[in-house]
Amino acid sequence: MEFIQRKTADRAVNHFLLKAADQEITVAWDRFEGQLPECGFCESGLSCRDCLQGPCISHPFRDQSKLGVCGKDKDILAAQSLLRLVLKGTLSYLDQLNDFADGVQAGSVKPADKKQAEKTLKAILDLMHTGNSEVVDEFPAALVEGWKAAGIAPRGIANDVFKASQRLEGGFSDMEETLLWSFKTALLGCMADRLQQRLKAAVFGDTAASELEVNLGILKKDVPTILLCGPISPLLKQKIAKAAEEKNVSVMGVCTDPLLPPYRFFPVTTYVSQEIPLMTGAVDLIVAGSQFVNPSLAEVAKDWKVTVVPTDGLNQNQNSDAFAQKIVEQAQHAFEMRQNITRDIPMVKEAAVMGYSAANVDIKKIVAALDAGKIKGIAILAGSNNVKYTQDEVLVTIAKQLLANDILCISEGEASVSLAKYRLLDPARRDKDCGAGINELLDALGDKLPSVIDWRLTDFLLALAGAGDKALSDYPICAYFPEANRTAEVTKAMWTVAMGVSTYFWPCLPVTGSARTQRALEDLCRDKFGAALHVLTQKIDARTKAGLFLKTIDAPATMSGKSWE
Repeated sequence: MEFIQRKTADRAVNHFLLKAADQEITVAWDRFEGQLPECGFCESGLSCRDCLQGPCISHPFRDQSKLGVCGKDKDILAAQSLLRLVLKGTLSYLDQLNDFADGVQAGSVKPADKKQAEKTLKAILDLMHTGNSEVVDEFPAALVEGWKAAGIAPRGIANDVFKASQRLEGGFSDMEETLLWSFKTALLGCMADRLQQRLKAAVFGDTAASELEVNLGILKKDVPTILLCGPISPLLKQKIAKAAEEKNVSVMGVCTDPLLPPYRFFPVTTYVSQEIPLMTGAVDLIVAGSQFVNPSLAEVAKDWKVTVVPTDGLNQNQNSDAFAQKIVEQAQHAFEMRQNITRDIPMVKEAAVMGYSAANVDIKKIVAALDAGKIKGIAILAGSNNVKYTQDEVLVTIAKQLLANDILCISEGEASVSLAKYRLLDPARRDKDCGAGINELLDALGDKLPSVIDWRLTDFLLALAGAGDKALSDYPICAYFPEANRTAEVTKAMWTVAMGVSTYFWPCLPVTGSARTQRALEDLCRDKFGAALHVLTQKIDARTKAGLFLKTIDAPATMSGKSWE
């Protein structure tokens, strides 16, 4: 019993973990335990199978002359291991952008702002071919000049992605240059994410801060329920939501953007527990995207007689309206056929407000509070969950520790959902979590702001850069990815550092097998971006992780080696 409880801090999820154990149902945590012990060579970045001569491994304690078949040493192996993760993560952002842009280009929807949509589509084409996209102009000029000086400014997706992939094949690969390619590739992911949000606003209108409910208690017993799992084209999501509204069908989400004007997709749970909602018996149909969806979901769905509809492989000529109608009709049919399935819905749900932006939060007041010493700093909380940690525990503990010490906390994505489950995004709870300085600032920003503000990472950083007269690296700010899981999160962490924001990332990135590569990465981040990417191997608890940033702020020098006045 004690062992199962350590898997999650979420009492709703824990209820079903006990149920799964009793019924011998295998979930993600069980599969992780079946993989132990983990491969140390892979974990430290010292394995390679980029050709058919291997796989090859190196050894962290052997002489440098112990090489792979092609001659790669442990330094380049570690650097390439990082690039491999970043490249995969960037491709996930590019894939999402491409699907959305193709649909808009094909006329699948009438944009709310046609002129802006056309402008954004052109910017996407420019980024694809030349890199001279006007989206780059949204970033501070000094920052862009720094990227150019470092050689990592985008030169076009077609050029950079292809060349990055070839860095994994061989040639006279240089370790330091390979590390720079990781940042160059990550910036493409940053630009793709930024363009997708711009296109979304142009097509559907700006997203306003919205009230939502989260956790398994939001599921309904009496109506058919569709669960959107993973990133799905906003065009298809809107059509599903519209068709479902007309037929009184509930639509909820896991690992998907919860806000798409005028619709809201209440988050049921987070990535690592995506199988759990099916065990409630209250999910009738899953619409599965191509990312952030575990293959195991289909197997669990069979056990609970849940219909699975993948969106993979759909060609753009398919009538999306008809497809959405079919999905809703299938959900209705599944609901009728599953009347004998017991619906076990725990009474666990929380209120949350998500979707803040510069349109409804005065960023200059945040800068003024920093300058006046009313708050000590800003922490960005990002990433999803990882079975290696107790679900939500690290993230929530860090947030509460920082808030109590007057650190403003900004969250996004899956991290926001995790924090919302513990009322950290509920305005009614605020005064219980925050220090006096944070409460004073949040009062000044608006009377309905929660302890943690849900605000997309890049949007927030650009707003902060535009509001003050300092580079981002000169602010007392850091980013935490404390329970990271997906390659997309590695990509985001890398571009966050490239923007000048020091970043803590767990579990540790696969560069630890080479002390030389790890030092080179540290030096590069400091010298090129004025920031740090903290790759920590030691086992430390959540409070200590939060204390790393607090200690840095209280010290005479920052993570970047610059003084915070």
